[in-house]
Amino acid sequence: MADKKKKMFPSKESTIPRRPVILKSDREVPKEQYKDKPEKEKQPTIILKTREQSAAKEDRPVSPKNQVTPTSDEPHISKIVQNEHKDKKHAEHKISPPLKQMTEAIKLLDENMEFNNAALEFLHDSSTNYLVVGIIGTQGVGKSMILNLIAQSTHSQSAFIQKLHALAASSHDTYQSNIAALEGQMRDLDLAGGQDDAQRSDDCFKFKIQDIEHIERGVHCTKGIDMYITNDRVILLDCQALWSPSLIEENTNPVTARSANVVIVDCLQIASYLMAICHVLIAVQDWFTDYNFIRYIQAAEMLKPSLSASNTVTSQEGAESTGGGESHPHLLLLHNRCQLEDFTIEAVKTMQDVYRKAFQKSNLQLNSGMYMYSDTNKNGLNVDNVCKGYSVDACGTPINLFLLPELYEDYDNKEIYRGHPPFEQLAKRLRWMILGVNRHQITNVANLSERGWFHYCNKAWETIRKCTFFMEYERFLP
Repeated sequence: MADKKKKMFPSKESTIPRRPVILKSDREVPKEQYKDKPEKEKQPTIILKTREQSAAKEDRPVSPKNQVTPTSDEPHISKIVQNEHKDKKHAEHKISPPLKQMTEAIKLLDENMEFNNAALEFLHDSSTNYLVVGIIGTQGVGKSMILNLIAQSTHSQSAFIQKLHALAASSHDTYQSNIAALEGQMRDLDLAGGQDDAQRSDDCFKFKIQDIEHIERGVHCTKGIDMYITNDRVILLDCQALWSPSLIEENTNPVTARSANVVIVDCLQIASYLMAICHVLIAVQDWFTDYNFIRYIQAAEMLKPSLSASNTVTSQEGAESTGGGESHPHLLLLHNRCQLEDFTIEAVKTMQDVYRKAFQKSNLQLNSGMYMYSDTNKNGLNVDNVCKGYSVDACGTPINLFLLPELYEDYDNKEIYRGHPPFEQLAKRLRWMILGVNRHQITNVANLSERGWFHYCNKAWETIRKCTFFMEYERFLP
C-alpha cells in the first residue's frame, strides 16, 4: 500500500508543472484572437451585404453606412421606378389639353332649375386665381347690362359704352316713332350690313339684354342662371328676374293661388345659392329704395343652409380642409339709372344710413372697398373720389354703394349739366373696384380650383333644393 501511495504522488507532481503552460496558452490565445479580430470581422460584413441585396427591401435592415456610401455606381432598381413615377406625375401636370374659351354665355341652371355640366370643359383643373361675381335684381333693372360691362376688357370698354348709348337713343326713338315706319326702314337696310352689326353686338354682349319686344310684352329675358367666363378668369353669373309675373305664367300651368309662392321660393333658393358660391354679390335697383327687396335679401341669407366642405366638396390632391367658419360674399348695392338728385350729398348720406341700419345684423360684407369715395382717416389718400364733394364728414363712413347714371341720347353734348361724372368714368371705376376686391375663400377647402368650385356648385344646389327651410317658409306665405 505504501508503494502504491508513493506511485500516486509522483503522477500528481508530473501534472503540476504542465498547468502553468496550459493556463498561459489559454490566456495567450485570446490575445492573438483579439489582435486578428478586426481583420476577420470584415468578411462577415461582406456576406451580410450580399444577403441584404438578395432580400426584400421592406424586410432587410439598412445601415447608415449603406445609405451614405452606395455599393455600386449604378442606381438601384427601386429608385429608377420611383423616378419614373415622379416624371409621369410631372408630365401629367404639365401636359394638359388646351382650354376652350367662351364666346357666349351658357346655362349653369336651366329653365327647369336643373344643374348643367356643360361649363366643365371651360374650367381649369389647377387654377385657383379666379373671381366669381353674381347679380340679383327685379325685372328690367339692367342686370345683364352691368355684367356685360364687367365682362369687357379695358380696350373694348369704350366701344361697348358707345353702343349702350346708341341703344338707348334708338330705344327712345322707337317709342316716339310709328311701328309701320320702322318696319319699312328695316326692309330698306342692307342684309350684309345687318349681319355684321349682329355679329359685333354678339361679340360685345355676352349676356342677352332686353329689347323693345321684351319691354312691350313685359316678359323676362334671362331664365335660370347664365354663366360666362372671361379671359381674366372672372366667372359671371346672371340670374333670372325676381318676382316676375311672367315666371308665374311659364313655370306653373295652370296658374293657381299657390303659384306666386312657388316662384318666390324658387327665387329665394337662387339668391341663397349665389350667396354660397360667389365672391361678390351685386344687388341692383333702379330707384331708391324698395324695402321688400331688402327683406328679400335678408330672408335669403336667413334660409341659406350651412354648406360644409366635408359633405359638399370632393377631395383634391393637396387640398386640406381648415377649421374656419363659413364665408360670406361681398354685397355691392348698385343703383342703376340714377338721376341728378340721386348724386347729391344728402341723398348719398341717406342711402348709406338706410342700408347700414338694414344690414347691421347681417353677415354679408358691406365694407369691402367698393366705395364711391374713400375714408381719408384710414387710407390717407383721396385720389379715387368720383365726386370731390363726397367726404366722411358730409356723407359718413362709406359702404359698398355705387351709383350709375341713366344713359342719355344726347350724351355727347357736354354743355348740359349732369351733376355727376360721365358714364364712362363711373363704369371704369365700377369694373376696377369689383375686379380688385379681396377674393376670400368660398369654402373651407384651401386652394380650391375652378373645377373643384364647379363640383361644389353642383353639391350646393342639391343641398339647397332639398333643404326643408324653404318649404317651411312657403307655408307661412300669404
